[in-house]
Amino acid sequence: MPGISLGWGDAAAFRRKDVAREHALVRDRVADRYQPQFDGLRALAVITVMVDHFSADVPNFPLPDWIHLGATGVRLFLVMSGYFITASLRRARERMEVRSISASKTIGNFYLRRILRIGPAYVAFTAIALILGVGSVRQNWPWVFTGTVNWMIAWRDQWPLTIAHLWSICVQEQFYLFWPLLILFLPKRWILPAIISVAIAGVAFRVGCVMFSVPTIARWVLPFGSLDSLAAGAALGWCGGKLRATRVSWLLAPICLSMLALAAVLRNADPAQLKSVLVEPLEAGACVILVARTATGFGGYASRFLGMPGLVFAGRISYGLYIYHILVAMLVPRWLPASARFLITTPSLRLMLFGIGTLLVAAISWRFLEQPINRLRSTGTRNARGFASDHEEQAPVPQASWQPGLAQQS
Repeated sequence: MPGISLGWGDAAAFRRKDVAREHALVRDRVADRYQPQFDGLRALAVITVMVDHFSADVPNFPLPDWIHLGATGVRLFLVMSGYFITASLRRARERMEVRSISASKTIGNFYLRRILRIGPAYVAFTAIALILGVGSVRQNWPWVFTGTVNWMIAWRDQWPLTIAHLWSICVQEQFYLFWPLLILFLPKRWILPAIISVAIAGVAFRVGCVMFSVPTIARWVLPFGSLDSLAAGAALGWCGGKLRATRVSWLLAPICLSMLALAAVLRNADPAQLKSVLVEPLEAGACVILVARTATGFGGYASRFLGMPGLVFAGRISYGLYIYHILVAMLVPRWLPASARFLITTPSLRLMLFGIGTLLVAAISWRFLEQPINRLRSTGTRNARGFASDHEEQAPVPQASWQPGLAQQS
């Protein structure tokens, strides 16, 4: 009889393990469900950045100079990046525990997927800029190829022509170097406190910069200054946070707008004042609410707007729109005939010309470069290890101006 009891115990244990696996599979399928509204949100973020940069030298166009929508777009991308990557790592951790997948394979797969997602367009941009001798790429190619442009900017305290916008991509990739180790290996009960500690460290870094008169550019571009925004999204991703529609949901809009308005006021204040460190947390808080609401899905007019096919497509190629838009803005004036110079001297026409040109370049890059390489990431392998879908990992972080002397935090 002891043998029979042992057999029943083994059968029950195997059954419990099978049920756990089924539950994990269900959670993954739900988590990986495509939400087109996120692509619409990405499109709006990258459009604000492009408009900000393409009109940087035109006073009060298309909005008053005190409104920096590009800066808000950057914050939104940072929060979304922290959200999606952490949610993906959380599911990967669940797969590791349920299926006994080795940590080395999980981490290796994570880094491979990041390289295949970010690398193609990044290398293409760099190659084109090197070949055509655009901006300062040839002088600073070691920084570009090592993904440390942000450190170069902080060290020199100036924005290098053509490659300044790469700082934000470098910040994200540097964040991804250590983030999987925290999410995959820390005991679960420590992870949320650790995420909160990372966010506090980001605020503390900026406070220290103000107290010790660190150059403002360094505050913006060093990875420590973005930790609170990335961690805000990460906390949401770890907790699986969503905001469902309720009777008081209408309050979310005025709350977000109030936070963004206060951030805009503080952004235009003296950056040497201690209150300036509140800009990023205020924007990040508003973006967290927006991301959590989008995760559930808007209804009504907001749903139709964010789900428009053109906007969704722009969101799908938002990384390309971001990484190529400075290059387009530098090359079009070089190649434009003298008789057509009015197209870039007229602000509204320049916006349309640069915007259409960037859209064409990004669409070609997506169709013939990025998408084919992305297919190398096996769907079966991804699902087996709990990583997010392709659309969930597209989170470019834009910044920088297209002309020398006009670069700013945007």
